[in-house]
Amino acid sequence: MEILKPEQYAEAEAFVATHPNGSFMQSPAWAKVKPNWKHEIVAVRDENGALRGTMSILIMPMGPGALMYAPRGPVCDYDDKALIAELLEGAAAVAKQYHAHILKMDPYLYEGDEKHIELFRSLGCDFTPDASFKDTIQPRYNYMLPYIKGLTEEELLAKFARETRYYIRYAPKQGVVCRYGMECLDDFYKVYSETGERQGFSIRPRSYLQGFLDAFPEAARLYMCYSPDGEPICGGLSVNYAGRTAHVYGCSSDDHSLRRLRATYMLQWEMMKWALSTGCHVYDMQGVAITPEDSEALYNVLGFKQNFTGEIVTTVGEFRIVYNAAVNAALETALKVRSKLRHH
Repeated sequence: MEILKPEQYAEAEAFVATHPNGSFMQSPAWAKVKPNWKHEIVAVRDENGALRGTMSILIMPMGPGALMYAPRGPVCDYDDKALIAELLEGAAAVAKQYHAHILKMDPYLYEGDEKHIELFRSLGCDFTPDASFKDTIQPRYNYMLPYIKGLTEEELLAKFARETRYYIRYAPKQGVVCRYGMECLDDFYKVYSETGERQGFSIRPRSYLQGFLDAFPEAARLYMCYSPDGEPICGGLSVNYAGRTAHVYGCSSDDHSLRRLRATYMLQWEMMKWALSTGCHVYDMQGVAITPEDSEALYNVLGFKQNFTGEIVTTVGEFRIVYNAAVNAALETALKVRSKLRHH
């Protein structure tokens, strides 16, 4: 086990970007998108010196301790218990260095996978089955098209309902154009801010989105659809990484004359075509809520996402290792109090 130096991060990037369990949130580049967090990467090599597993850990100092979070980590073969144990040893060393009270991680494991849940538990991880919507950092419910690898555009279109195919073709026939690139950022941010206010979700600062695109110059794209008059209608920020294209942020205009152009269908189709052209195996439309009580905004978008003939994929949630129970309990109590005060 070793803790990588920044000059070794390119090696970790190459490993994560090509691993079946890789995620853009385990890329060293993701830490650049989170400049308020500290960052370390734990790694394990084989006898020839090649990487076998990595875990990129974000570290947020909190009171007398620190929260460590490995989003979608670790990246390794989830059947290799000894390898995961070694990565967790590395995480414990990082925890000691930063006085961390807890590690949270949410690998790509899916609900019902008792074999791997038990494996992580046997290595000292706490786990809450059926965790509620607000108890995990990443949404457990995601809408995905997990069957796209090897399909042509025509084959993917054929999987959609007739109405969806009609709307995909409708917008370009009305003169709507879809572009991608950094030059769309101002238009995207304007519509994104309006969408956030309308739907009640928190809005990232423009600098955050700029940092996201800068950190992933090849893997991230900002798409924007425009009316024939040049009015921005809708947009999406997608990341094409490790065999999956994820639609991370989206927005759409509240102007009814623009909404009638149905450009959101064209937008999704353009991003799906990018996924197909690069051989991705999953198109991930990201988080949804299955009840309005969990999140009205994410529940409202579920109906639209279901037009694309995918499925709701449920992850198991988070595994936790508590290093300092007293500090962890005190901070959890403080956070619950703060949350209650916010909602009253």
